[in-house]
Amino acid sequence: MVQHVNPSKFSRRQFLQRSAALGAAFSLASLAGCAAPQPAAQTGAAASEAAAAPAAAEATVLFWKPPHSAKEADLWPPLLKKFADANPGIKVDHQVVPWGNVTEQFTAAFAGGSPPDVFYLPDEWYPKYVSDDQIADLTDKIGSWKDNYTESGWQGATYKGKVWGVPFLGVAQGWICNMNLFKEKGLSLPTNWQEFREVAKALTDPAAGTYGIAPLIDNFASWIISIPLLATGGATFLSEDLTKFAANSEGAVAAFTALYEDIIAGDQSGTPLGFSDDQFNAAARGGKVGMQWQETSAIKAVWRQEAKDLELAAIPMLKLTDDGKNASWANIGFMFLAQQSADKEEAFKLLEYLGSDEIQVEYVEKGVDLLPLKKNIAPLADADPLVNEIVSWLGQGWGVGTTITIRWLEANTIFGQEVQSIMTGQKSAAEALASAEELINPILDGE
Repeated sequence: MVQHVNPSKFSRRQFLQRSAALGAAFSLASLAGCAAPQPAAQTGAAASEAAAAPAAAEATVLFWKPPHSAKEADLWPPLLKKFADANPGIKVDHQVVPWGNVTEQFTAAFAGGSPPDVFYLPDEWYPKYVSDDQIADLTDKIGSWKDNYTESGWQGATYKGKVWGVPFLGVAQGWICNMNLFKEKGLSLPTNWQEFREVAKALTDPAAGTYGIAPLIDNFASWIISIPLLATGGATFLSEDLTKFAANSEGAVAAFTALYEDIIAGDQSGTPLGFSDDQFNAAARGGKVGMQWQETSAIKAVWRQEAKDLELAAIPMLKLTDDGKNASWANIGFMFLAQQSADKEEAFKLLEYLGSDEIQVEYVEKGVDLLPLKKNIAPLADADPLVNEIVSWLGQGWGVGTTITIRWLEANTIFGQEVQSIMTGQKSAAEALASAEELINPILDGE
């Protein structure tokens, strides 16, 4: 059995380094001010002119955010209503942008001169927009907020010596294990890659509709899987100076062979790669999958709601080589202001609200069960123990995430295609990583 960490020994408060006192925090109360004196009553022509005068135009702030919950569209209206009530004359047009459409929709909006005023992006996406002069430099506007945030959150918001975004939330992921299926097969949680492969194989019985893992092809070809997988073999995606592809090492080949080549392509110990999203979800949440890589935000919102009868446990990507480590995908997201809206007072007011303690609690913690990045936010009393366990891995140094570079998306598109070629049996892990090196190195420039 895997040795699990006692969540009581490592809280979200400890992980997020919340021991420092919060500095001077901004507040919606500052928007209220004192009531202005009432003007004298108008009569006659003056009254008629006042009655005929048009009302002040309402300013609209366009707010885009990819979802962290299937209920994303339902979470924001009550929160944004509070902002509107405190800020009469400002209307927020909130739009949920599907993750699969982010690049296309954002690129088109910026190119067409009509970007969102305020928007959310994680650390791997935003440097490209900074490079294209599309994200406003917030150094002068929010530089004084530094002490309110965790060190990792503030570092992530800082690129080339300037602050670009308001740290908003942290993400952690790991393998969610269906212990009902494990017990039915008389299996224990794996503690190394040999056991992981044996367990995945033992849980897979296509005739019975059961599978060891659930490799949705686009998801498994993504960096949220491949980057922590590299870490188990002591490898990284890029060199420290951002000029070379670093994932064609012996440890990287061993790690990619273990999961992509042996377990998925060779043993076929996972749901069929041709499964639709509905088939994939029905199998996983219906108790037919042993292990699925999952973000903590889905544990309470999805698993505890749609798979209430399942007993769940969690394990990280397991250490493979001597210089490798157990690993979990972990990264940070931010709220940004478009360069085009840099001087739009109404947009900055919304940005302030999105960075408030209230949003950290009501949306980040309660809404999507992710990690607040402000130091003074207390952990929820009813935090899910499985979420606590996955978060505790980060405190042990198992979290790996994005390399901040404007080439991240471009390089990972190539990388993902090579990963898919391993999963579908077209290439070996060694062949795919050699090909990735040849294709990615020419586009790296250290930026």
